[in-house]
Amino acid sequence: MLIQSSLYITLRIYTFIKSIYIMDYSLISTKLPYYVLFLFLFIVAQSLSMWGQFVTLPYKNLSMWEAYKMAIPFAWLDWLVMTFTVMVGHKYELVTPTQDTFLLIIIQFCLILLINQFYLKQKVTRSDIVAFFIILLGFFVSFLHLISKFFNIPVPEHPRTDNPDEASSTLKSQRYNSVTKTSENPLEYAEIEEVYNP
Repeated sequence: MLIQSSLYITLRIYTFIKSIYIMDYSLISTKLPYYVLFLFLFIVAQSLSMWGQFVTLPYKNLSMWEAYKMAIPFAWLDWLVMTFTVMVGHKYELVTPTQDTFLLIIIQFCLILLINQFYLKQKVTRSDIVAFFIILLGFFVSFLHLISKFFNIPVPEHPRTDNPDEASSTLKSQRYNSVTKTSENPLEYAEIEEVYNP
């Protein structure tokens, strides 16, 4: 029994390493300019966001309105740049929404460390560095589907953004889209008007 289980685990590890080794990198190479653009925009947007959140910290006697006036332009710029970032990521199917979140956490964490070190003059500890690598490991597990490949679990494909019924994130919104976008709607506008205006 012990020999069988150890052979099974060895076979699973071999299959896992083989699947990573023969992974199709042609998709990444054809999308490389889009990945570069996506990461550049993501870093710019999050830099604006984090700077807006931390810019007022050295000033101890600011009123709420003064702090708001200092921070809100950065939030607007972040919103503008992040809109284009998400558009690029979804249009070219670069990352999943979960990977968007992981990337957001990683970039914001790095920016917080930089702002703490150079702007707020606070010490960065070893625990901060270890936490960063743990977060980075989680991103790579998600991006490369390492656990799914190791346990031979099928990886779901990205929903196509062309069809809003498939791109909907919840079952409730899928039902709503299927009911509202059918051409054979049982209730016509006149019937609805009669119900509300007898």
